[in-house]
Amino acid sequence: MKKTKRGNWTKGLCLLLLLLPLSFAQAQDQQEEREEEKEMHNIDTEHDKILKLHPLQIGEIYLSYEKLRTPRISNEFGISYVYTSYLKSSDWFPEDKSTIGIGVRMSQRHYTSKKKNAPFGFFHGPMLGYRFLAFEKNVFGLEELPPNDPNYKYVGRLYVNALDLSYQAGGQFPLGKQFTFEVAASLGVRAKVAKADGAGDMLEDKIIGRIVHSDENTAAAIVPLPQLKLSLGYAF
Repeated sequence: MKKTKRGNWTKGLCLLLLLLPLSFAQAQDQQEEREEEKEMHNIDTEHDKILKLHPLQIGEIYLSYEKLRTPRISNEFGISYVYTSYLKSSDWFPEDKSTIGIGVRMSQRHYTSKKKNAPFGFFHGPMLGYRFLAFEKNVFGLEELPPNDPNYKYVGRLYVNALDLSYQAGGQFPLGKQFTFEVAASLGVRAKVAKADGAGDMLEDKIIGRIVHSDENTAAAIVPLPQLKLSLGYAF
């Protein structure tokens, strides 16, 4: 009889020890949920979403959307239509060429100003971007010859895929009740892969940046990416 009671007591103790971590985890989750709800109440709901136009993005039309996640952290997503990009030329200045392209940017911002509520004041954070470009035909400036000409050389259209990684810092300020103004600077690197069938060495001659790989049809390059950004936005 005593062994039976002792066995029941031992089983009960083991069950209690197994349930304690589960109860602790559940209590911790509930505490985190209460803290998150409290944080969400502190968000400036009149300005927690901003639609922006970026007029300084040369060669592209760039729009973005910023949304506060917490009272001090926001995420921004942007999309752009790229109609002009640049290639190396024979002189010191790059040569602009018409393109059909699309760009996508994502970033996270940490607002640190103690006297201003986000999304206003000083901010900093990482940025990630991607762009795809299809250049105008014959960007290499080849003489147009008929296919049966002995000097004819087929070179395909130039396509470029680029990945950007950078870090930004800047400030965002209210203009009146609903409009915003932002100025920021970023520094990073762009890795890009250019492809044009049969281009060969012409890719190295035209692609801006340090060439890290090349063959008959492709060239890969990396280039520093300093940027200055201005935006005008509407908060709601």
